[in-house]
Amino acid sequence: MLYAEFRDQLEDALQEAGLFFHGGDSPVETIDLADTARRWKVYVFRAALRSVEPFHVSAEISFYWTPTDAARAHTCEENLLTELLGRRKRPARTEPRWKRVDLSLHASLPYGSTTPMPEPRVFGAWTASLEEKVHSAFSEIEERNGRIVAVLGGHGDLDVQVHFKPDGLASLSGVSISGFRVVRVPRAWDDPGRREAERGPEKELGSLARTFKATFDEWIKSVSELATWIRYSPPPPGAKPIEPWFEDQSEDDDDGGPETIH
Repeated sequence: MLYAEFRDQLEDALQEAGLFFHGGDSPVETIDLADTARRWKVYVFRAALRSVEPFHVSAEISFYWTPTDAARAHTCEENLLTELLGRRKRPARTEPRWKRVDLSLHASLPYGSTTPMPEPRVFGAWTASLEEKVHSAFSEIEERNGRIVAVLGGHGDLDVQVHFKPDGLASLSGVSISGFRVVRVPRAWDDPGRREAERGPEKELGSLARTFKATFDEWIKSVSELATWIRYSPPPPGAKPIEPWFEDQSEDDDDGGPETIH
């Protein structure tokens, strides 16, 4: 499978699942001139996100296509092994082709804005619930005879962007988390039987796209809950009001710049 074929099938699967590219823009495709590795990424969006205000929610989907991926796509496995290892009496075995696709989820306040950190009890429960949902969506392994032979998905920890004022008080400016799924890409075989055995990744890409959409929807719900707690939770008894960390601007200099959310 060539890079363009994988890209087109992934784009079709994402749009069929209901993930539309942000603003109608095309995906961003780059190539590293040093090693010819290619990177594809796109920003996707969901309609009706007023419930998450004042947060801005976004998602990025991406994958890498290495020089080895390109080499295995432009010739059959048998010829590639001959070029790399020379001719052998017994043909060498090759590992299946895998392609990792990443999903990064972000929620940030307007540029320069911060909000008081939620109470540890509330924020801790929210974080635990979110990571449980992400773990359920992404974490998957493939086992054979009791041994792990492939990691088909995983995720990182929740990343919290915090701003510290000179007096040591912490304010929240954003949160993000990322995960990935792996799909099997068919190898190019000269042997007709092997070609028939390794079908295209359309079904796996469809499943990946639906998982990404469901995870994005859960992210929106979780951020909406966090926004509600921030808007309506009263400050702790005796807490010192948090002042803007930036310099105040005059009324005549209203450029829509940083603000503190209370």
